[in-house]
Amino acid sequence: MEKKKYKHITEYERIQIEALRRAGRTITQIAEQLQKNYSSIWRELQRGKYIHRNSEWIEEERYSSDIAQEKCDKNKLAHGKGLKLGKDYEFVEYIERKILEEKKSLQVALYDIRRENLTFDTDVCLSTLYNYVRSGMFYNITMADMPMPRKKKRKNHKIKKQKRASVGTSIDQRPEEINNRETIGHWEMDSVVGPQGKSKKTFLVLTERKSLKEIVEPLKDHTSNEVVRALDRLEREMGEKKFRETFKSITVDNGMEFSDFDGIERSRRNKKKRTTVYYCHAYRSCERARNENQNRFIRRFYPKGVNFDHITRKEVKEIETWMNDYARKMFDGKTAGEVYKAFREEEMEVRMA
Repeated sequence: MEKKKYKHITEYERIQIEALRRAGRTITQIAEQLQKNYSSIWRELQRGKYIHRNSEWIEEERYSSDIAQEKCDKNKLAHGKGLKLGKDYEFVEYIERKILEEKKSLQVALYDIRRENLTFDTDVCLSTLYNYVRSGMFYNITMADMPMPRKKKRKNHKIKKQKRASVGTSIDQRPEEINNRETIGHWEMDSVVGPQGKSKKTFLVLTERKSLKEIVEPLKDHTSNEVVRALDRLEREMGEKKFRETFKSITVDNGMEFSDFDGIERSRRNKKKRTTVYYCHAYRSCERARNENQNRFIRRFYPKGVNFDHITRKEVKEIETWMNDYARKMFDGKTAGEVYKAFREEEMEVRMA
């Protein structure tokens, strides 16, 4: 298969963008006409943005192809001499877009080049790419823009002891088959919350332990009733049989929102058991390590302190799709969605054999 060449915006295309923008065209329309990505046009408009004031002193935001071209030329001149990327500006722009707009890591950016079948003049390994960022060879990104920085280890951290038993089945009783991730269908569940006292809405996050397949459901409030309602909704959408096959077990912490283990385990339709719930030990988030790690992906879009009340279900599901389409190092660049689908198909073949 012939690889696609990633092309940056030319000076003539900037003139076209200015004319189309003044004619009232939207970003989507301009992108379609120039056969560019929406994000490329959006970034270009930001690059050439200026405030125009008419004779009545009314200000409006406009785009200037001259301003955009001047900035582009300055960037090339400023970085051209010392740039060890072979002056591969297309590569620089691509990597910056992956980090700043798509909120991905450098590793995933390299995976995406392979997945999108692109070719650049620059072909570097991950460690070299990190060195380029540390050395300031990119226009707009630094190490501070890298997602999920390592946390500093806390000194003299006291381990809290559990003072009461879990309300349901303890994780101590979870079979080794689940502990070792031998089969799919075993999930970890948690909730991501906004600022206490300000944000009523929360996110229910389910992570499949073997494939990292993700399901994110918005909840109206941080209660056990809402958790059960969300699972009931999933069962209604999937059907009772598929729900049982999909959610063979769910591991949760001891939060009050997961206290209704009967409601979580019981089918909404016939009240039969639809899954098995296991409760972690108190203060042991490491027992849901993959779930905890996935929550950090959501925080790239909604950091701590952001109010969730204005966030729509559509926006939540867009993050869910982004996470399932995120290339993973542990799967050699495959996505969680691809790995989960492959495991499901393998399971079906074994079942039918």
